[in-house]
Amino acid sequence: MLGPNRLDIEWPACRRLTPRCCSRTHVSVASPRPPFANRSPIQLELAHAPSPRAKGMEDATEKKPRTADADAGGDDRSRGEASGSNGGSLVDKLPEALLVEVLGRLELDDACSAAASCRALHAAANASISAITTIDLSAFAPSNAILSRILAGNDAIRSLSVNCILLDDSVVSVIAKHSLRELSLLKCSFTRRFYAGIGERCPNLRSLKVETEYSIDAVYFYYSYLSSGWLTPIFKGCCYLEVLSLKCATMAPLGSCAAVPDVHSTIKVLLLQPATDSLPIAKSLKRHFSNSLESLSLVLDTITDELVAFITGNVHNLVELCLEDEPDSQPYLDEDLTNVGLQALGLCYNLRHLSLTRRYGDFRRVNDFGIMMLAEGCKQLGTVRLAGFSKVSDAGYSSLLHSCKNLNKFEVSNGSCLSDLTCLNEAAPKITEVRLLSCALITSETAISLASCTNLKVLDLSGCKSIADPGLVSISHLPELTLLDLAGADITDAGLSALGNGRCPISSLCLRGCRRISSNGVASLLCGTGIINKTLVSFDIGNIPRISGRAVTVIAKNCEQISSLCLRNCLLITDSSLEVLGSMGRDSGKSSLRMLDLAYCSRLSRNFLRLFDPPLFRGLRWLGVGKNVVERRGCRPTIVQLLERKPGLTICGNACEMGCRNTFHPDIRSLK
Repeated sequence: MLGPNRLDIEWPACRRLTPRCCSRTHVSVASPRPPFANRSPIQLELAHAPSPRAKGMEDATEKKPRTADADAGGDDRSRGEASGSNGGSLVDKLPEALLVEVLGRLELDDACSAAASCRALHAAANASISAITTIDLSAFAPSNAILSRILAGNDAIRSLSVNCILLDDSVVSVIAKHSLRELSLLKCSFTRRFYAGIGERCPNLRSLKVETEYSIDAVYFYYSYLSSGWLTPIFKGCCYLEVLSLKCATMAPLGSCAAVPDVHSTIKVLLLQPATDSLPIAKSLKRHFSNSLESLSLVLDTITDELVAFITGNVHNLVELCLEDEPDSQPYLDEDLTNVGLQALGLCYNLRHLSLTRRYGDFRRVNDFGIMMLAEGCKQLGTVRLAGFSKVSDAGYSSLLHSCKNLNKFEVSNGSCLSDLTCLNEAAPKITEVRLLSCALITSETAISLASCTNLKVLDLSGCKSIADPGLVSISHLPELTLLDLAGADITDAGLSALGNGRCPISSLCLRGCRRISSNGVASLLCGTGIINKTLVSFDIGNIPRISGRAVTVIAKNCEQISSLCLRNCLLITDSSLEVLGSMGRDSGKSSLRMLDLAYCSRLSRNFLRLFDPPLFRGLRWLGVGKNVVERRGCRPTIVQLLERKPGLTICGNACEMGCRNTFHPDIRSLK
């Protein structure tokens, strides 16, 4: 989601215009601008005053009217400067500083179009885009050449996120900028030479996030270089580094290797995934950790009392702690988390955010007593996330809610003993985010009780199969609710009608697997008297057998601002309804749809990819299809042909969740 001073734009990769922008005050855009097929999405964070161009503006772009003589350069040029006989001269008479400010408030594609009209606007556009501070290319895989074109001449960039699957070490000269403060490298397989270049050229770097791509070589690189000190040149050159995040795309142990790097004394936020594949690990961590840490996130084989005791005894300034494990089998008593470990966590009096999760299995040796001891010590908690605590009942959760008066985010996953008796509304009246995932005893009574939480913005009840229409009627009255997830709930079209007539400004709605709803329910939702059809941006109606082309048509006609749509495994979707969706916004020149999931929609024809040829689905950046489509022979166009026509599009054939955000696998583009 874009911040208050970010602008979502489309980068014209085919143009040489260097990506710069002028600084300005807060700018926000309610709906995306017209997309173009050959452009990749980036986000511009517009800097606050003082502007990066403020000092040089008096020299480079003096606030004096431009004269026509200044731009005299031939009859051929002057005739094409602007539409109308005197258009170019009129623009030339405006102060260049004014032109810079005006173009700076446009989206980048509009500024590029204006730059082609006359030399005055071309010069102003070059000046206006000289201070892009944030570029996000995480959803687009640029090549070395494209990334070089995007970043060429930009000395003001502060934050950069790049999908590196098509990049190699030589791109370090492009990425490493002296002004860089935050760097995120996704799906990368760089060598030590690349990181040495980052350390040499980015002395002001504050945050470094590295995620390796899914390959055996990359996995072994991660472990070998962590143990051989590949971070040393970064720590040596980046003296102000405070945030370090290292993620490796491996789900299987690689042997006994303690992949825990030496942590520099400046590091305050550390994330390691996975941290190690050997047990016990506390001795390994002891020689690496720094007492300056304020936030620690580890993904481990097993969370143990020994590890928790070490953390609480050695990291005294801890404000945020996230521990996640995935044991192969149920751990033994001395190799598991028990009430003793939670009691030790109670010594972290400054702790504000706590996450303890077990992805598979449960913490069988933790009960209500352990949670009560934790609640007694950590009374300043504002965020609590617990998963796999099958022995904790309403008494334990209630003690946590009543003790933590500042609690505003509460999440429980697989809480088999959590029921409606917890009374979230009474225990935490100021709560803004509630996520109760796959809690079998939760019913509509919990949803009804939450109706009094007027500050609630996020409600995730996915997997709670006993949520029915009465709960949805109560939810529809929440005035601040922006995200609602009811995946697998027992709701019907009547419940959707109530939600469609409600006052919730919902921007993200998930109804996946709600098998009792139909296309009529979607029509009632989006054609009601409420405001959801004006605020809905992300919509998931996958795995619903009665969703047909009528629902898709209703979405296309009533949700012009929809950006993400999941139709996965909707067996009644046909080519005709998809064509209506692809034509969305053609009359207005605007098309907001960026991500579309069509995995396993079996009624689509063999050649349905032809519907994605220009001009349909302009601006689409991610398309999910099933493996059957990837492996299908004789289709026209093929996936490779479609990618050639739309280089800004990413096609996923691995049935990933929307955007492949949390999944590591080779991009189809790299396998051509």
